[in-house]
Amino acid sequence: MIELESRGETAAPAPPAPRLDRGRRLPAIWLVPIVAALVGVYLAWVALSEQGPTITIGFQTADGLEAGKTQIKYKDVVLGTVRGIALSEDLSHVDVKAEMTKQAARQLRQGTRFWVVRPRLSAGGVSGLSTIISGAYIELDPGPGASERRFTGLEDPPVVQSDVPGTEFLLTADRIGSVAAGSPIYFRDVQVGQVAGYESSDLEAGVRIHAFVRAPYDRQVFAGTRFWNASGISLTTGPEGVKLQLESLQAVLAGGIAFDTPATARTGESAKPGAVFPLYKDETSVQEAQYTVRLPYIIYFDGSVGGLAPGSPVEWGGIKIGRVTDVRLQYDTAAARVRIPVVIELQPQRVDVIGGAPDQHDAEPLGPLVRRGLRAQVKTDNLLTGQMAVTLDMFPDAVPAELGTGDRYPVIPSVPGQVDSALRSINGILDRLSTLPLDQLVAQANATLKSFETLAASPEMKESMRSLAGALSSARQLLRQANTDLGPAMQKLPPILDTAQQAVRQLNGTLGSIDQGYGADSTFKRDLTRLMGQVEDSLRSFRDLSDYLEQHPEALVRGKTPGN
Repeated sequence: MIELESRGETAAPAPPAPRLDRGRRLPAIWLVPIVAALVGVYLAWVALSEQGPTITIGFQTADGLEAGKTQIKYKDVVLGTVRGIALSEDLSHVDVKAEMTKQAARQLRQGTRFWVVRPRLSAGGVSGLSTIISGAYIELDPGPGASERRFTGLEDPPVVQSDVPGTEFLLTADRIGSVAAGSPIYFRDVQVGQVAGYESSDLEAGVRIHAFVRAPYDRQVFAGTRFWNASGISLTTGPEGVKLQLESLQAVLAGGIAFDTPATARTGESAKPGAVFPLYKDETSVQEAQYTVRLPYIIYFDGSVGGLAPGSPVEWGGIKIGRVTDVRLQYDTAAARVRIPVVIELQPQRVDVIGGAPDQHDAEPLGPLVRRGLRAQVKTDNLLTGQMAVTLDMFPDAVPAELGTGDRYPVIPSVPGQVDSALRSINGILDRLSTLPLDQLVAQANATLKSFETLAASPEMKESMRSLAGALSSARQLLRQANTDLGPAMQKLPPILDTAQQAVRQLNGTLGSIDQGYGADSTFKRDLTRLMGQVEDSLRSFRDLSDYLEQHPEALVRGKTPGN
């Protein structure tokens, strides 16, 4: 500077020091990306907060399912959407991945069930017709248990959904028959439930059927309730005729089960869920089950027992008291004869015991009855079907016998059946007919017929017939003449009656004199008495004729007409 000044030049002023303005902000343009970022974060948070869990459902096939379109519903409310479909690693099924809503998260438990809704035709009817237009969807049925994210789908819709109140019972049977899942359950002809399914893993132990009864009808199931198979049509024949039983048309087509409780068993609390009951084959078996005491006997028959089979009734006085359990053919080598042993079961609970213990159910009471003539006999129970029955009855003239002791059961003596007795009677008649001299009788009958023919063709018979015809003609002419002359004769009738009455009075007086002269027991008086009786009869006839003329006076002119 000194050097510049010495040279006469002026120095430039120094620039001002920079000043920092602390009050200025970022430009407004920077707000756009910031707001967008905040909105994105908010939307992401909302999406994450509303997004439900992802689950996997296994199905046998993906028929009707489509990723991105197939929905998961519960009561027609969408709870999720299928996002992916893939085969399992072992190729045994397909895995369907679905995104569920947050609302559905609390329904995804171990007991939750899934199935594909599509058009179906089953024993219970037709379902899923709406999916023909809208397409198939997956139905959800909430269940109990812990939270779960992997499920196995059902191939068929469940018969009973979890929101239906009721109770499930277990029925045991030797065979399933026509009962299937969805078959109706009836209580007094009203459908009150359905068969939920059955277990057949151990067929040697029978079949276990899950029966669901809706509320409030489940309170009608007690410990003594009886279930029976009500499928199809039951046609039975017996002494009362033909009996046709039909539970309902749906039971005929889809099978069914019915139940009822005897009045004596309607006590205590209703049956608990899962209670086990036997399933009887029909209602008749239910009625038979109430007779728990059964006494076996054996009867040997020598004649035919055709039409007798296990289940045939055993009757006394037309009332059923048991049934036949076995019919066999037995050959006795020692006696060299064939017998037919028939095993029966008597049900003493069908008989009211008077003067004895109520629980006295043994074979001893039959002993005195057998000594008094109790015998077994085979008779026809139904003429239409030829069904036979064993009847017990008293035969006082039977050969004396005792209640036998067989190898297994007591032996009731028997007498020939009705059919055998009838055949024996017919054979006896035929035997008597065979001893008659039929040839001689026929020859005599032929000779008699020839004699009649000869007599009918003889001239004497013809002359007699002509004479008879002439006599009949003369009689007809006489009747016509009498009818024509009836009018004049009737005009003379009143005087004749008066004269006759006077004669009767005179005869009565004469009779009194004769009685005084000849006595009451004389022959003369008896003859006169007989004569008076005849006269009185004549007067009575004349009186009837007079009454007739009073009612029909035209008969005096026209005569008696056929109508009168």
